[in-house]
Amino acid sequence: MATQGGAPAPGRLSLEIAVASPADSNAAAEAFLQAARDAAEAARPPDTVWRDGAVYCFQCGAPDCRHAEAASADAVFVGYAPTGKPEWRGFVETCVAQRLPGVERLFDRPPGVVAFVQREALTAELLPGFGRDSVTYTVLGQAVVGLLPPRWAGDAGERAALSVLVVQTHRPGEPLQLRVNLLGLPSEAVLVAAADGAPRGPAERLRRLLSRLRAQLANLARRAEHEADRGAAFDVAPAVGSLLGHLRGDLVRVFEPDERRTRHAEDRAQGGERPTDTVWRDARHAGDERLFWDAHRETVVVAGPRGRAHVFNTAALHVTSLRLEPGELERKLAQGRWRALPAERLAPFRAAVAAAAERSAGVQSAAPAPASPPRTGRR
Repeated sequence: MATQGGAPAPGRLSLEIAVASPADSNAAAEAFLQAARDAAEAARPPDTVWRDGAVYCFQCGAPDCRHAEAASADAVFVGYAPTGKPEWRGFVETCVAQRLPGVERLFDRPPGVVAFVQREALTAELLPGFGRDSVTYTVLGQAVVGLLPPRWAGDAGERAALSVLVVQTHRPGEPLQLRVNLLGLPSEAVLVAAADGAPRGPAERLRRLLSRLRAQLANLARRAEHEADRGAAFDVAPAVGSLLGHLRGDLVRVFEPDERRTRHAEDRAQGGERPTDTVWRDARHAGDERLFWDAHRETVVVAGPRGRAHVFNTAALHVTSLRLEPGELERKLAQGRWRALPAERLAPFRAAVAAAAERSAGVQSAAPAPASPPRTGRR
């Protein structure tokens, strides 16, 4: 089977493809389609798959479609749909879904940060022909940290998530490249902040981290090319995973200094009744006017008595508890950070809270009773 294109029109690509025709017509069609995909990918002009601050959308065949970039500052790239469309999710929702330890630090005062690494999960759902077999653009993994203090988010003034994405790009006849793309924070913003900040400040430390990562990836790419010249196979993915693992800890240290002492931690150190001791009681007894929606974090907030507040995801999984300063609830409502929980969410949330409270009570009642202290008196 063969096909030959005529003279290319402006903005169009002409391909010449030759495919041996198997006896099975279905197999012949699949072989032709695969050959067409490979030829189109090989003929793709340089860097049509790359755009700073975005990921490549295999579904649209472009890095500048509406799927390729986050819609909000706190959104995180969580992988591809089977047809190659990039998928995004709120940072807090992502942390809760993965049951990451320490997610309650996001609600401390001052807020802490959480970081994690994603690798194979980002591309696991891709189907052949929709990015799974791509050699031109391959996502190898990312280190994600959030939520960054508002000063990093520019004019928006909102806390943002930062993803350090590592991508392999390769065109036939050209050296393999391992590249860093920042999602959620423009590279220029890092350079400007580093230039304007202290010599050893967070922005400069972040700039140095990224510079070191790029140098390490360049060395890794050269090693891969050297091994390929020798006819030996070399998988860069494990080495990239190791670099991202170290980067995760470094990012936490940049954005959350060790000396941070939060109000939440102080409450724990002082003992006594903590907000978490009354989670389910407050959640079940709260009136509709005490239930709020935090659209920025996609969570439900229950305002209890005596300044207590409890944060849940939409399935009533308890995220954290905190204490509100006098007037803080009113300020959040006035600023639009929290708003009344929409009517359509009330009944599902209350049902989920009731079920979760019953499960919690069942676990506690199933716990063995403490042993009675031994009698020490005389017989």
